[in-house]
Amino acid sequence: MSRYLAFYYASIALIVLSMLISGIQLSKGIERNQSFYLMSYAGLAAFAGASLVVVAYLFFGNNLEQYRFFEELPPSLFKKLLFLGYLIFTLSLLGQPLYFRALRKRLTTNFILSSLGCVSLFCLIFLEIGKRGNYLDRSFAVHIFSICLLGWLLAEAITSNKQLPTVWFNLIRSTCLIFIGVIVIWMTVVFLANHQIYILGFTYSDIAQFDFSFRFLRAALFVFLQLLILMNWAEYFSHNAIKVKMRDEQIQGLLLEKDILIENLSNKNALVETGALSAGLAHEFNQFLARIELNSDEVLDKINRPEVNLEDLKSSMGNILKANHSAAKLIISLKKLFQSGKDAAVSINLDKLIEEVASLYADRARKSTILIELDLQAKEPIIVWDSLVRQVVANLISNAIEALDSLDRNNKIIRIKSRYNEKGWYQLSVTDNGAGIRPAQANKLFSLFASSKSSGTGIGLWLSHYIAERHQGSLTFQNLPNHGGVTFSLDIPPGKKSVGGDGSVMAV
Repeated sequence: MSRYLAFYYASIALIVLSMLISGIQLSKGIERNQSFYLMSYAGLAAFAGASLVVVAYLFFGNNLEQYRFFEELPPSLFKKLLFLGYLIFTLSLLGQPLYFRALRKRLTTNFILSSLGCVSLFCLIFLEIGKRGNYLDRSFAVHIFSICLLGWLLAEAITSNKQLPTVWFNLIRSTCLIFIGVIVIWMTVVFLANHQIYILGFTYSDIAQFDFSFRFLRAALFVFLQLLILMNWAEYFSHNAIKVKMRDEQIQGLLLEKDILIENLSNKNALVETGALSAGLAHEFNQFLARIELNSDEVLDKINRPEVNLEDLKSSMGNILKANHSAAKLIISLKKLFQSGKDAAVSINLDKLIEEVASLYADRARKSTILIELDLQAKEPIIVWDSLVRQVVANLISNAIEALDSLDRNNKIIRIKSRYNEKGWYQLSVTDNGAGIRPAQANKLFSLFASSKSSGTGIGLWLSHYIAERHQGSLTFQNLPNHGGVTFSLDIPPGKKSVGGDGSVMAV
C-alpha cells in the first residue's frame, strides 16, 4: 500500500511540476496576471506537499501493514511528514477554483484570505474529528469537504466557460459531476453505516475494506481532473501568447506605417524648404555660371590672339575650376539636406554640417539684410543621423530668417552657437532678435500641422522635435526678455552605435 500511495503522489507531483514548467514557458513575453500567480503558487504548494508524502512513504513508511488509518499511527517523523504533506497539498487545492475565478476578474486580498481561513478551519475540525470520531466520521468529514471543493470548482468552471468557452471547461465540468456522484454514493454508504450495523450483509470492517476500491476510482478521477486543468492552463497561456504575438505584429506594422508617414512628411517639408530656397539658390548658381562664362570668354579671347601665352590662361582657368568646385559643393550640400534619411548613423563634425547648411541660406539672409553669426566651438565628432540633423538645422535657420524678414528694421541678427557641456552633450542654439514666440503659440509650437505662418505647413518644428527625440535628445525654445527674440536649443547626448531590429545602425 505504501508503494501504491508513493507512486500515486509521485504522479501528482509530476503533473503539477509539468503544469508549472509549461505555464512559465508559455507565459514568457506576455503579462503574467493574477490567475498565473495563483495557479503557480498552488502548483508549487501541491508539488511540495506531494513530494513530502512521497518522501515519507519511500524512506520512512516501513512496517505500516498493521495500521489502516492515519490516526492509528504512533508519533514519528513519518507521521509528521505525512501530516505536513497532506496539509500543504490540501491548501494547494484551493488555488484551482481561485485560478478559474481570477480568469474573469481580479480577486481581492480579503477574498483569498477568507478562502484560506475556511480551508484551515476544516483542517482543524478534521483533526478534532480524527481524535474523537471513528473511521466513518472521518470519512464523512473528508467527503463533505471534497464535495464543497469540487462544487466550487464546478461552479467556477461553468461560469468561466460562459465568458471563455473551451472544451476543457466542459470536460472539467463533466469530471467534477462524476467525481461528486461517486463521493455521494460512498457518503450514502457511510451514512447508512452510521445508522445500522449491517448494510446488505456488510459489516463496518467490510465497508472499511471496500473503501480501498473506491479510493482507486477517486484517485483516477482526481488525476484525470488535474490533467484537464493542466490542459486548460496550457491552452489559456498559449492563446494569450498567440494574441500577444499578433498584437506585437500589429504594433510593428503601425510603427512601420508611422516611419513611412514621417518620411513622407519629411519629404514634404524638404520640398517646402526647396521652394523657399529656390530663389536664393538660383542666384547662387547664376553667380557661379556668370563667373564661369566671364572667365571662359577671357580664355577664348586670349586663345584667339596671334601669340598665346599659357601663363595668362592659368588664372582664368583656375577661376573657372574654383567656380565649378563651389557649385558642386553647393549641390552636394543641397543633396545632403534633402536626402531621405535612411542612411546609417555616422560620426561627423556637426559644426561643419552647420556651416554647410548656413551657407545655403547666406544669399537669402543677405537679401533680407540679416546677418548670420556663427560661434561654433564643438569640434569633436558625434554619432548622429546627419541627414536628419541637417533638416533640423535648416528648419531652425529658415524659421529665424522668416521671423526677421517680416520686421522692418535694421540690425537683424541670427546667432548660431555650439558647444559640448560637462556631460558630453552637444548643444546647439539658434537665436534671432525678432518678436519671439507668442503665448498663444507656445503650447502647440511642436504640434503637427500647427503653424502661425500663412504659407507654413506645420511640419517643420514637429519633425525637428521628433528628430531630436529620436536621438534621445530634446528641442526646446525660450523667449528672450523684453521681446528681444527667441532661442531654440537642440541638445543631443553622446551617441553610440547599436544595431536596430531591421539590421540598421542607429544612434543611441
